[in-house]
Amino acid sequence: MKKLLLTTALMLAATPAFAKEYTIKEVTDYDAKKQHFFSPDKLTIQPGDTVTFINAQDEIHDVMFVNVPKQVDEMIMSPTQEKKGDKFSYTFTVPGTYKFHCHAHEQLGMEGTLIVGAASKAGETKAMDHHKLTKKLEDGSAADAKPTAGGDVQATGQVVSVDAGKNSVKIKHDPIKALNWPVMTMMFTTDSSVDLSSVKAGDAVTFTLKPQGKDDYVINSLKKK
Repeated sequence: MKKLLLTTALMLAATPAFAKEYTIKEVTDYDAKKQHFFSPDKLTIQPGDTVTFINAQDEIHDVMFVNVPKQVDEMIMSPTQEKKGDKFSYTFTVPGTYKFHCHAHEQLGMEGTLIVGAASKAGETKAMDHHKLTKKLEDGSAADAKPTAGGDVQATGQVVSVDAGKNSVKIKHDPIKALNWPVMTMMFTTDSSVDLSSVKAGDAVTFTLKPQGKDDYVINSLKKK
């Protein structure tokens, strides 16, 4: 028994006790050859680690993961970040290769690659087409779309977390056929008129989405079912 306990203790000692946290800065430098970039733009972490994207100055940025491992069942995207110090954090649990960009500066090459554990092999990733989703939201082209009088799209889901101070809520939403969205967990910014104090993690909710520029969606109504 003592030998077994000693062996177990040695195994635990050799195992990392805590997941790590990393920071990627969103940088705008008008004096640099490449004026908009992530620093670093390539990073390798381990499953369970958290990456925080932080705006390095008062400049509009966001983070959108446009290619992810096939096992990932949610869209990973930040709210629009406008102020220095604005942050977006995500804990990565699925191994593989992730590619991301800042939508506002996509055409200027502001993009990056994140490898979790080991790089994905050919055919093991999938594209997340934010452009297509935005078009569906803006023109209501889905056959079964049910927009409100103001053109918003109705949805239902379950609250994962709430940050009332930042006007944001993370929701695992049901399929939104009007947008051709499957079940996904997404972080949404809410309009200042939305009272987030009335909801908590685990609540079933109904909400409406309003397009707010390219690939940016604001919840302007939310209530418990």
